[in-house]
Amino acid sequence: MTFNNHVQYILLAEFDIDKGASLKYQYPNETGTDEHILSELMLPDGAHLRAEDWTIFCLNQLTPDPDQDIVKQVQSEENPLLYVLNLVRTKHDATARRGARVKAMAICTRHQYLHIYKPVLLLAMEKYFENPCMEILESLYEAVNSMDLSRMPKFTWHERQILRASDNKTMFEEMFIDESSNQQQPIEEDINIMEDTEFSKLRRGTYIDLASGNVREKIPALTKDRHFFETKIEYEGIKLPIKIPLTVNNEEVGDFSVIKLINTFTPNMNSPGSLNPHHPHLDSNGPYTHPIMLLLNALLTQKRIVFLGYGHPSGEVANYVLAACALGSGCGTVLKGFTERAFPYTNLTSVDDLLKCWWDVLCNIDTGKITVSKDIETTKSRKSSISPEDASTVAAAAFTNLSLGRSAKEKKDGDVEFMTEVLASIQAHYGETSIRAKFQDYVFRFVRLAAIYEEHVYHTTKIGWNLPSTALGYGPVFSDDVAMKRELHANAQRIEGWRQTISYKYYQIDIGHWVQNSCIKNLDVYRQISKLKRLRQIPDQEVASIYEAFLNNIITHRQMIEFLSFLPQHQGGLSPLGSGLFHSNPKIRKQAVELFRRLERSPIGIKFVQDLSRFQHGGEFRVDKDIAERSVLIKNMLEDVGDSDSPIPLPNVSSKVLGKVIEWCTHHRDDPTTQDDHERRNTDIEEWDQKYMDVDQETLFDIILAANYLDIKPLLDVGCKTVANMIKGKSAEEIRRTFNITNDFTPEEEAQIKKENEWAEDR
Repeated sequence: MTFNNHVQYILLAEFDIDKGASLKYQYPNETGTDEHILSELMLPDGAHLRAEDWTIFCLNQLTPDPDQDIVKQVQSEENPLLYVLNLVRTKHDATARRGARVKAMAICTRHQYLHIYKPVLLLAMEKYFENPCMEILESLYEAVNSMDLSRMPKFTWHERQILRASDNKTMFEEMFIDESSNQQQPIEEDINIMEDTEFSKLRRGTYIDLASGNVREKIPALTKDRHFFETKIEYEGIKLPIKIPLTVNNEEVGDFSVIKLINTFTPNMNSPGSLNPHHPHLDSNGPYTHPIMLLLNALLTQKRIVFLGYGHPSGEVANYVLAACALGSGCGTVLKGFTERAFPYTNLTSVDDLLKCWWDVLCNIDTGKITVSKDIETTKSRKSSISPEDASTVAAAAFTNLSLGRSAKEKKDGDVEFMTEVLASIQAHYGETSIRAKFQDYVFRFVRLAAIYEEHVYHTTKIGWNLPSTALGYGPVFSDDVAMKRELHANAQRIEGWRQTISYKYYQIDIGHWVQNSCIKNLDVYRQISKLKRLRQIPDQEVASIYEAFLNNIITHRQMIEFLSFLPQHQGGLSPLGSGLFHSNPKIRKQAVELFRRLERSPIGIKFVQDLSRFQHGGEFRVDKDIAERSVLIKNMLEDVGDSDSPIPLPNVSSKVLGKVIEWCTHHRDDPTTQDDHERRNTDIEEWDQKYMDVDQETLFDIILAANYLDIKPLLDVGCKTVANMIKGKSAEEIRRTFNITNDFTPEEEAQIKKENEWAEDR
């Protein structure tokens, strides 16, 4: 096997009515996998019923034993994990037996973004139907391996997270090497962003490649989306443009959709979901735990999960499996070991026997239901976890209802609020990256919580940061000690379940590497950012200590990149730090200004500062409930969420306009909430509302749009009446001038319209 190649093997399988599925070709040599198994995977059941079907499976999979040394069981370079993209084509042919020819062609690659090969695989399959010979596979192999990736930037983990969370298409554009520039100037150490001489080098159009430690020239005036690397594959004289995604994390394979997974297995709003057998690892919210949380818990605690997709295309089933793997891993940023043990698609020759005894959790794609086996085993583990003294403290604080078997209806805890937020974001059309980021944060908090749990119960942990004791601390943030004990108690069972898994063993190794290779030493940046985000009242002294720690530890370019990776732009970017600019304490304001000036000295930090103004359109408002409930939308959301301190997201309204809306709602807080529509629409605008609406046209129309979105009918009527009064008695030309509308009618068209509407002018 040639490791430098993009593709290691090309496979071809055919279906014969007498012999069944058979593997005909393996190029350039045999894979080492049983031919019968390969042919069955390449020609899944029912594939002949569709003209085209895609699926994904893996070769050289390894299932480590968590009871043995995990380091000795990792995937070897000689036998790496390969991802297989497989195309099945069925062509009707009257001359063939049973009237059709069924063939499958597959590409085996180490690349997780294997979906980029779909266009060339379609072309090669068409060529093979025309001329079924080994030469077709040979030409395909040569074409895909001639794809030039030599200039594709190699992002570090932190750089990839920054790019992934940014909508800025020019982020890291300096890392895309100009084809005419072949010179690279090596540097021996990280650049200090505080030194003008080194910084000026970066500002003139160079960047630091953290992978190689070189300074490279950037390409000026780029307009391409730098979330992708653009290249091409030339096959049989056809140049196929290829866009390689640069933000793919480990455990993310193919082009699956987490949103589709969530929507498929989310029960109807009128139904609480199916009652599952109680299991301490799975039912984090009782017997009616949300199916997606049940699935996530099953992944974290390494249960046997089957996706049943009878009659569905094999590629669709595979994408559900791959989406689940990403979900459990925190979208590839926290845990690993899921895809190496997953079978994205497999033929089940004795499915009835398997479904009787093999699975723990069954996900039925057809019905959208997730079922827990009544025969599922409970892992024997140390009994729950919090000392009797702590338990009594929790009980005294009225948290006695937090047993894992209670109904989620009795009290909405963190998992319920989390899923409510996820579903609301999907409903508001947040993108795939934003939804994945929520699960990334969830799993990251879970493993950090597990470290605290181990310290409480076992008095030692191998999955913590193990930083020296400082006033700023390390680990997840809690509002108080009672909240910490409540969360530990609620997660105790599934933490114990996770501690028996392969992903836990991997994480023990990964966290050690993470801490060792971190450029920011002795500071838990994630914790300090979480404090600024989550805690309402922080003593001035602690806030000052946080800013001082940032200033003392963010000096070099690498440290800046690592720091910014904890401030994803789709979650507000620098907003948590921006609050320091308006702090009542002058010392903190001075520290915040100094930190922002330092950010501006970084070629990446300056883009965060520039994008901050966009996020400043967002803001948080605290208002009385009766004022907020003037909006029917917010009133309904409050009823759904219940008592919660979590802010209600209003992504379609800027802070400027929301402030104006709140001003109106405050003035009209005592107005009757029900009013006859006819009466409301035919009442003149009162004097206060006339002054309120005396604003520029842009603000006026923004208020109208906000009133419509928030479902505040009286405000919407006032806005529409104001616009109507602006139009009243004016000619079409006067209206155009008032609203700066361009007349795009020709004189002939305008004359025709006037003629057709003469009846209106006569009135």
